[in-house]
Amino acid sequence: MTRVLVIDDDRSVGAAIQMMLARQDCDSVVSQDAQAGVQAFESSKFDVVIVDIFMPGLDGLETIKGIRERAPTVPIVAMSGFKFRNSMASAPDFLGMAAKLGATFCLRKPFAPQQLMAAINSCLDPALSIDRPAGTGKADQGATR
Repeated sequence: MTRVLVIDDDRSVGAAIQMMLARQDCDSVVSQDAQAGVQAFESSKFDVVIVDIFMPGLDGLETIKGIRERAPTVPIVAMSGFKFRNSMASAPDFLGMAAKLGATFCLRKPFAPQQLMAAINSCLDPALSIDRPAGTGKADQGATR
């Protein structure tokens, strides 16, 4: 059974992802802050980590960096719904930053359940990841690698 660690400070997002994963026969652990997520990661084995970029305290970018240092090959799916509102300035590419730090896939919220499952399945498919080290993902509207 695939084990997935979900790190997101939004309870409703964590619960929704957990329900999606349960329907796909995945076992999941949800942590509502990065520190708890890193502790869960260190105390158990996970096949995939899903992490939100914007969280209070330790943010998702630092979380990705820390997980990548501990486990260079564990796939990480970064997600963010952050947008600059009422601004003409170009927004920093936070999902692109996540990819550079080691995220395998990046998802922009909101995303469809199929996009999340496609990202997870691709992370777990050796044929798709055999020559793609972590961090080669590109930020886009959907699941991208």
